[in-house]
Amino acid sequence: STREVDPLRILFCGSDDFSIASLRAVHHEHIARPDTIASIDVVCRPGKRTGRGLKQIREVPIKHAAQELELPVHKIDTFTGWTPPKVHDENINLIIAVSFGLFVPPRILNGAKYGGLNVHPSLLPDLRGAAPIHHALLRGDRKFGISVQTLHPKRFDHGVILAQTPYPGFDVTGSENFSAAELEANLAPIGGDMLVQTLRESLFVPPLQDLGWFQGDSSGVEFTHAPKITSGDKQVDWTTWSAEKILRYLRVLGSLW
Repeated sequence: STREVDPLRILFCGSDDFSIASLRAVHHEHIARPDTIASIDVVCRPGKRTGRGLKQIREVPIKHAAQELELPVHKIDTFTGWTPPKVHDENINLIIAVSFGLFVPPRILNGAKYGGLNVHPSLLPDLRGAAPIHHALLRGDRKFGISVQTLHPKRFDHGVILAQTPYPGFDVTGSENFSAAELEANLAPIGGDMLVQTLRESLFVPPLQDLGWFQGDSSGVEFTHAPKITSGDKQVDWTTWSAEKILRYLRVLGSLW
């Protein structure tokens, strides 16, 4: 890229396997090109107590991945009162949040020279929300895509789309029989590759270009929202649901009632 960019000191906020694929991709780039990615610090939420008597602590999966990659890990449950670490007396200059779950506040974003990035497994603005993979499968989608967007200072999934799968998306062989975890496993490495390409091309450096498939005012357009799955999503309407829909929901959600 012709854009002048400081070596990146990244704060990577993640949780699950989808985010681990992005972390691994960025780490691979860091090892291959330490002049462009100087450092990576990982932020995750503390483990949750589970089991009988809440004696066991279930750690967030990305913690182990980060330790395996020998990256520093910071566990936080809120950004309030927390300041990103300095790296060799230099500030973190790029935040990357992938399926993190906590909103990255303006104070943290403004403290990073290049703001923030997010990898989202849908063709935004369609399927904004915490569970796009589940909702795509529940809807019966056969085409899928990835978006890399900036982190919006006020709202989830309202950033500038810097990179995106060309509309209407790509086919994933066998997806009609996939669970959410299986589709996630297919999409995760594609997300990691797109994120690295975004970093290589310095697409996060202003002037930002919105490359989203949907251009124009979306206020009057109904896009599907993809909120976190709740027990209400698992409730079958026996009077209206087809057998096919019931089986699809069972496959994606694991259990119904």
